[in-house]
Amino acid sequence: MRHFFNWAVAQGYRDDTPYKRHGVNVIRLNSRAETERTRRLPADEEERLLAAASDHLRALVIAALSTGCRLGELLSLQWKQIQFDSSGQARAFLLPASKTKTHEARLLPIGARLRAMLEMRRTDADGEPFGPDSYVFGNEVGESIAWISWEWRRACAKAGLVDLHFHDLRREFACRLLESRAELHDVRDFLGHANITTTSRYLRSTPLRLAHALSLLEAAQSRLFPTRFPHQADPQPEGGSAESVEPLDSEEDEVVSREGVEPSTNRLRVCCSAN
Repeated sequence: MRHFFNWAVAQGYRDDTPYKRHGVNVIRLNSRAETERTRRLPADEEERLLAAASDHLRALVIAALSTGCRLGELLSLQWKQIQFDSSGQARAFLLPASKTKTHEARLLPIGARLRAMLEMRRTDADGEPFGPDSYVFGNEVGESIAWISWEWRRACAKAGLVDLHFHDLRREFACRLLESRAELHDVRDFLGHANITTTSRYLRSTPLRLAHALSLLEAAQSRLFPTRFPHQADPQPEGGSAESVEPLDSEEDEVVSREGVEPSTNRLRVCCSAN
C-alpha cells in the first residue's frame, strides 16, 4: 500500500500519502511481521515430487532446480530465447529484460540434466520442431500456459509434501550452488537479484556450509594447537556422507554437487563418499 501511494504521488494523482506527514514517516512497517521462508527440498522429496508430477510440471521443476528461474520467467520462455551450439545442443537461456522482475537481461547456462529435458520438449506431437515463437513450457501445441496452481497442488498432495511452494525450488537451487562452493556473486547473477544484499538475505547460511566452515576452523586450530585437537577430522553432515575438497585438474572440468547442480564457474570440486 505504501508503494501504491508513492506511485500515485509520483504520477500526480495525489499530493500526499498517509504514510508521511510534513515529510516525516508516521507509519512504519513491522519487518518482524513476515517470517522468511526457509523451506528446503531434500533429495527424497525431489524424487517424490518428480514421480507425482505431470510431464509438464516435471519439466518446470527440473528447469527451476537447474537455473533458479522464477516461475513467470519459465512460463514466458520461448524457443527463440534458447541459444543452441553448432551441433544443435541447447546451451543457454537468454531471458530478455522485458521478462525479468528486475528488468535486466540474464544469460543462464544450461546443464546436462536440463538439456536432456529440453530435447524431449523440442518437437510437437507430430515430431515437428516448435517454431521460435512457441513456448518452451507451453501446452502440447506450444501455446502459453498462464499458471500451474492446480497442477502443483495435486502433485504435492500425491507426493505427500507439506508447505512446499514452487518458489522454494528457487531457494533450493541457490542453496545448492552455495553448498557446491559457488561464489555469492555467481548465485546473485543466476537469481537475477539487483544487488548482493538481497541474495544474502535470501540464502542465509546453509547447514552444509556451516559444517564446512567449522571443519576449516578446527583444522586451523589443530595446526596451531595440536594438543587441543589430537584427533582432528572433518565433521560429517547429517545423512552419513563425508566431504573432502580437492582442486580442479583443469579449467574445463565441470563441477557437480552431490545434488547434481552445475554452477557456472568454480575453483573447487566437492567429493562425496557414502559411509
